[in-house]
Amino acid sequence: MRVVIDRDLCDASLPFCQRCSAAFIRNPEGEDRQCIMDIVDDGSDLLTIQMRTDNREFVIELTEDERELASVEGWEALANFDPALFRTGAMERWHHISTLPARH
Repeated sequence: MRVVIDRDLCDASLPFCQRCSAAFIRNPEGEDRQCIMDIVDDGSDLLTIQMRTDNREFVIELTEDERELASVEGWEALANFDPALFRTGAMERWHHISTLPARH
């Protein structure tokens, strides 16, 4: 399973994001989050996280050990950079998205 996350769509602080992402990683098919852009069945038994955050794209394929760690600590425990602690601007991004034409 591949999950595409855009953290720029949420102004939650990093500690909240840690708890939120940990819950999602524990149960990806049973959680709905505003930052989840897409969930793709790629035929893999591994969970792949593709995340846009802090002007970066972070992609990681989680082994069972990494998934266990991330299900407690959140995605940033596996990141190779220090993510921003506080975020702003999500409301403006959502407003811009609402003006885009719908795809059918």
